[in-house]
Amino acid sequence: MTSKRLERAKGSYDAEAVARAAFDLFLHHGYNATSLDQVAAALNVTKAAIYYHHAGKEAILAYGVDRALGSLEGVLTESPALPGQATPLQRFEYVLRRTLEIGMSHLAEVAVLLRLNGNTDLERDVIKRRRAFDRAAADILEEAVAAGELPEHSDPMLLTRMSMGLANSLVEWYRPDHPRPASEVIETAVRFAMSGLRRSVA
Repeated sequence: MTSKRLERAKGSYDAEAVARAAFDLFLHHGYNATSLDQVAAALNVTKAAIYYHHAGKEAILAYGVDRALGSLEGVLTESPALPGQATPLQRFEYVLRRTLEIGMSHLAEVAVLLRLNGNTDLERDVIKRRRAFDRAAADILEEAVAAGELPEHSDPMLLTRMSMGLANSLVEWYRPDHPRPASEVIETAVRFAMSGLRRSVA
């Protein structure tokens, strides 16, 4: 690769653009089946230009899923615009809505994250972090049980997995060209999930 071509490649694609192209390929062909040569071809650059931004395919995977998962983890420490005496269910609704928003803004990254099966140390760490997020969300529902917002016989982890499962499913089929805007789909999903939780009180 000539220095002139390398400079052009460096200037045309930053680390995020490379990761975005790679995750589109990971999503459609699978992480294991995608090569750096395919990523380079999609960007019309050489593999050397890819290495300028990322150390390898696993580094690209780590970059993308950490952005998505890091955003999810950040939700748990955000200061939501809720009343000072927000109930546990109100807080859970906030976490669910933000989970949906992050999923919609990182469609490919989250979809690939959900398909990891723990074949490498990186994948096992990602799965561990995602389970910790679900556990933290379930803790909020445990508070809802203690506060009488949910029946005593409720299973907070089961309810969390069902609610987050709804969020996870959206990234598998929703695309930006969908006739319904993302904001509308998110609000519909939140109402659907929360109405089910609140009905469980009856």
